[in-house]
Order: sequence, then structure tokens, then C-alpha cells
Amino acid sequence: MQLIYTTIFAIGGYILARVASHPNSKINSKLPKIKLKNIYILPSLKISIKGKILHLHHWFNFTVLLCLSIFVTGGILDSWLTRGFLIGGIIQGLRFPDRSILQKKSQ
Repeated sequence: MQLIYTTIFAIGGYILARVASHPNSKINSKLPKIKLKNIYILPSLKISIKGKILHLHHWFNFTVLLCLSIFVTGGILDSWLTRGFLIGGIIQGLRFPDRSILQKKSQ
């Protein structure tokens, strides 16, 4: 039963990541823009260093969270539903042509 729920949430995570990460989507355009000094937190994680922007893609962030969930006991990361969602987001992100882990762009 656990595998069925994880698969359902992986499909849901894939669909949500696909809709939310598309630049022209309504969800992406409604996300608040949060910046702390040289770090952009939303709508995507970007770090500005010496005139360059380091863009950490969502699939990379989800992979880090998925790895952390292995060591966490209790809480939202310990749920197989959350892990399924993260797996779906990772799969969706790896389907992008610009899926490099770190993407450097000049300002």
C-alpha cells in the first residue's frame, strides 16, 4: 500500500512541478519574489556571486531534501507521501534540456 501512495504522490509531484516551473504558468507568475541580499529564494533558488548568477534547479533541491529525509525521523520529511512528491519533482526536473546542476548566467 505504501508503494501505491508513493507512486500516486510521485505522479502528483511531477504534474505540480511541471505546472509550477513553467515560466508562463499562472502558478509561477503568482509566486512571490523573495530576495535576501545576494540570494533569491523564490520563485527559484539563485545565488549572485561577483556578477554571476548560480541557479540551483528545483530537481537538485528536491534531491537534497530526499537525501535528508533518509536520516530524519518524524516530521513531514519522514513521510513516504512527501518522498513520492519529491521523486516526482526530481523526475520532472531531469526532463528539462537545461538540467545542469548549477547554471551560471552573467547579469
